[in-house]
Amino acid sequence: MRRIGVVGAGTMGTGIAQVAAQAKFDVLLYDVDPAALTRALRRVEADLERQVARGRLTREEAAEAVARITTTTALGDFARAEFVIEAAPEELELKRGLFERLDRLCRTEVVLATNTSSLSVTQIGALAGRPERVVGMHFFNPVPAMRLVEVVAGDASGEAALQAAEELTRALGKEPVRVKDTPGFIVNRVARPYSGEALRLLGEQVATVAQIDRIARLACGFRMGPFELMDLVGLDINFAVHRSVFEQYFGEPRFRPHPLQERMVKAGRLGRKTGVGWYCYEDGTTVGGPEPARYAAAPAPRVPEVNRVAVLGDPDLADLTASAGYRLVDCCADADLIVLAGPELLEGRQPDPRVVVLVEASTRSTTEMAGRMVNPARLVGYGGIPRVSRRQLVEVAPGLRTDPSATDLAVRFFHSLGRDTEVVADGPGLVAARLLACLVNEAAFALQEGVATAAGIDAAMRLGVNYPKGPLEWADEIGPDRVLAVLEGLRQQTGEERYRAATYLRKRVQAGLGMHA
Repeated sequence: MRRIGVVGAGTMGTGIAQVAAQAKFDVLLYDVDPAALTRALRRVEADLERQVARGRLTREEAAEAVARITTTTALGDFARAEFVIEAAPEELELKRGLFERLDRLCRTEVVLATNTSSLSVTQIGALAGRPERVVGMHFFNPVPAMRLVEVVAGDASGEAALQAAEELTRALGKEPVRVKDTPGFIVNRVARPYSGEALRLLGEQVATVAQIDRIARLACGFRMGPFELMDLVGLDINFAVHRSVFEQYFGEPRFRPHPLQERMVKAGRLGRKTGVGWYCYEDGTTVGGPEPARYAAAPAPRVPEVNRVAVLGDPDLADLTASAGYRLVDCCADADLIVLAGPELLEGRQPDPRVVVLVEASTRSTTEMAGRMVNPARLVGYGGIPRVSRRQLVEVAPGLRTDPSATDLAVRFFHSLGRDTEVVADGPGLVAARLLACLVNEAAFALQEGVATAAGIDAAMRLGVNYPKGPLEWADEIGPDRVLAVLEGLRQQTGEERYRAATYLRKRVQAGLGMHA
């Protein structure tokens, strides 16, 4: 196979044509608009020129790649193609009509692939005389830079066609992940909670936009916070995908869009492309974005009024505390500060009412846990999912009765450990654990529905949206039982069905197993 036909000279079609040409395929690029084809070639030339300037290509290699692309406004020319990838606009009837024509024009052994990101592959191929040769190949933007291709099996897709799509994906230098034909496939579905839950955190005033983005970056390791990402993609596009997935799942609460999205879109605050979204942009630079880590580079001095610290349930945190110059003690009665890695460790302990107690608050609110204390004013919650030793920033969550001096001491203590802090509103999951638990839960739903394998889901999220870990890998690192506890805490506090745990997750916890079979 050396001759590939690409339908559509938009951003995605142009990117696919460029990647194929650079992989030494002869490319036939079709569009009804000759001007679109001219613009497409200019974009390819400009991108290849940038690669030459960076030393990634020679000028000869760039010229050869451009020469491999032939443009046409006649779909009948696809009779010469050996594989066809359609990248027309996301309109079902347009795509169905194209596949009906391509089925007649192309040789019977030619695979017809659609690059749809939100439509059903089964529906797109329904009018084709041989729907078994119709598959999905969902590339990600920008195509030259993104390694993932979701290879989508429609209800009628044949195994031979799917294998051919996977082989072509590898020949293009990409990584294929086999996916069942369901709304959103893997990435556009599993990634919904990242922005969806961030919007709820903002709407509930748990934290500000900049705080949430900073926590996502420094506590979880994401390259971009959810609001930064929405601004980059475009709030109109983000809102449209949320609505599409919500509607295709017949109003499933987990996918419900947030009123803030619609308000921003109607106000024309679409992100970078309009110069204002969740942030403002001047000459491509973000104004008021999340700040980088400060204390990880230079830890603050040890808290002077704290010498002896009891750290229970987290050996890594105990090591950090000792490294910062504090004396570790085993007995809470001897401590100037007590740090507990879970609410269950409060049982049977009544420390001196003057001593500040820090309790990991991912599964229960600080206010709820304070009910067990002789002096609720001295209890402060903190975020421990992911573990403090694996993050650059710790969320600090005072309860409704927490004294400000106790919150201040907690902040200074974590700074002395080389951790930045954000003080957020009280509630199960805080920010980091809430984002991660919802991502894990959606991945578990996708897994139990057979959308893809556990390895496929993790690979898709790492490659498609640059997550530092796949959500199911995260679950195994955190512990599926703790993820389930976060979800149950959220469901109990809010009463919302959106936090219903996937049966697969619940069963794995009951069996004492991780998320990977």
